Amino acid sequence: MDSNTPGEIAASAVEHSRAAMSEWVSTFELFADPTRLKIMVAVHAAPEASVSEIAAATGISANTVTQALTTLQNASVVSSRKDGRYRRWRLTDDAAHQVLHHMNAPHTPLHPDH
Repeated sequence: MDSNTPGEIAASAVEHSRAAMSEWVSTFELFADPTRLKIMVAVHAAPEASVSEIAAATGISANTVTQALTTLQNASVVSSRKDGRYRRWRLTDDAAHQVLHHMNAPHTPLHPDH
């Protein structure tokens, strides 16, 4: 049997990609929720936004934004820093950032160049 059959090439590609698949599956699971997706788009456009700013921008309650950000932080997709009585949020996961770029999430003057 020829070692370059389509089936063998496909099997090799799947095996080669196996490690990356679990990372992408986890990323896509986070994006599957419309609330989290809106929040990630908002944080992508306006890094360093507070929960109240994200809530106002997305039309989602502050409590729901906080819960979603906690989920995203636990998945290492976003991080926050303390700023007085506020927490400022930013996107930290490269895979999530790539997905946002593929879906044409807008860049703004607040978004760092890259």
